[in-house]
Amino acid sequence: MPTVAQYLVNKLLAAGVKRVYGLPGGENVTILEALRQGGIEFLLVKNESSACYMAATEARLSGSIGVALATLGPGAANACAGLAHAYLDRAPILLITAASDPARRGRHTHQVLDLNAVFAPISKYTAELRAGSAAMRIDSALALAKAARPGPVHLALHNAIAGQELGRFPASAGVKLPASAASKELPKLEEMRQLLAAARKPIIQVGLGLEPERPYAELRAFAEALGAPVIDTPKSKGALPQRHPLFAGTIGLTRADPAYALLDEADLILALGFDVVELVKPWGYQKPLLWIANWANQDPRIECTIERVGGIGALLKQLMPLAAPADDAWGEARVKQFRAGRSVELLPKPEPGRILPSTFLRSLRANSADDLLVTTDVGSHKIFAALEWAAQLPNRYFVSNGLSAMGFGLSSAIAAALVSKRHVACITGDAGLAMVMGELGLLAERELPLLLAVMNDSALDLIRSAQRRQGAPAFGTEFLNPDYEHIAAAFALDYRRADSRASCDSAIRHWRRSGKALLLDVRIDPIGYPTTPRSG
Repeated sequence: MPTVAQYLVNKLLAAGVKRVYGLPGGENVTILEALRQGGIEFLLVKNESSACYMAATEARLSGSIGVALATLGPGAANACAGLAHAYLDRAPILLITAASDPARRGRHTHQVLDLNAVFAPISKYTAELRAGSAAMRIDSALALAKAARPGPVHLALHNAIAGQELGRFPASAGVKLPASAASKELPKLEEMRQLLAAARKPIIQVGLGLEPERPYAELRAFAEALGAPVIDTPKSKGALPQRHPLFAGTIGLTRADPAYALLDEADLILALGFDVVELVKPWGYQKPLLWIANWANQDPRIECTIERVGGIGALLKQLMPLAAPADDAWGEARVKQFRAGRSVELLPKPEPGRILPSTFLRSLRANSADDLLVTTDVGSHKIFAALEWAAQLPNRYFVSNGLSAMGFGLSSAIAAALVSKRHVACITGDAGLAMVMGELGLLAERELPLLLAVMNDSALDLIRSAQRRQGAPAFGTEFLNPDYEHIAAAFALDYRRADSRASCDSAIRHWRRSGKALLLDVRIDPIGYPTTPRSG
């Protein structure tokens, strides 16, 4: 019989896992050795939540599960933000933590936490492994991570258990998986046909639930047949290319995202893989809505006329012959008019030696290929980039949006570069970078071709803007930044400063040619963010 650690590693290999991200403790050494012997790469990080962010990005790019590892006590506690991200951003990851020595339970409390109680609210499953039931619990955890709505699972394992031979446990004692879509009574196509036929202004709202099915070709064909504008959310950017004449914008950043105007006008909403966890503004539409997703409409349930749980692409193909074209004034014509109205907005003039966020973003788009992978951290720059970045391909834009956790951007970019072996650009705020600056060492260590664009304004601008909208001065939201040129040198990274369109263009072209990591110090004037007050 294999040991518990060997069984776990074999199951990870069978699931397609190639690497584990983590920060181990002495109680993890048995599982670390099993990973080494199994040929699974281990990436040593500087913070346990970074490991979870990396695992989440790996899961999305690979289509498998991501795996993070931490020790017990403080290591497990540090992982909470990362696991919460995976929970609210629907990422199938496995967090393996150490556990306290079972032989000392009740007599020794050093670093001991009730890990099941800690992780239960932010995971789909949490358990401590024992040799007798380890196989059942490992199998259950891995299955649950990807079943129905994906999410994180947690297993705790002590060295003393990891090295024991696997016991036998009845398969019937495993965790019950959610019922499959096939067990549900599906709405008849005729009901959907009637809904589509009656609509003159249908609109398609997509969301993060398009993954991992990836029905992008079917989405495009159906939107074109129906003549329906398509709105995405930050985690589904690129599902329809930004340049497509039916792409109408992104919602999920503020309560006044411009694309809500088209949702207001529509007389039918087709929600495809939609998840309201991404929305800042509560969903309140009462108009006819067709819900199509691979998991149930719940938590919270939104009002819908028909709910279909099952394959999105297959159903869109079935509906194609039934789709009646929208009104001539809708579809491409309305999207063109909508875009024209947005383009007339006058941009403010930045302070001397500073540039607008839009200047940087346009430079990055103009000097990069369509397949550039982009990650963003959280703050004013996230809102701006998610609304304005012209994503032309799916799965090329990564953000923490359900949880919106600062510190995600750089960690996600590192995993994206490792998995994709492509150029990756990370757009981060200065405060978000400060949270995970230790991870910069991985850029040189792994020779990753990553552009780290730091939006340098020495402030928590999103919070400072809220203060100013209330007529209050900035308080507790401004700080002194380090000299990023010296930071770059300390981590053996290239450095450039960007304070004009020309310097942006030059730096990004240099980065593309060099194939090396570059820290780009972008001297931002936050007046260009949509969330920043422009007077007073």
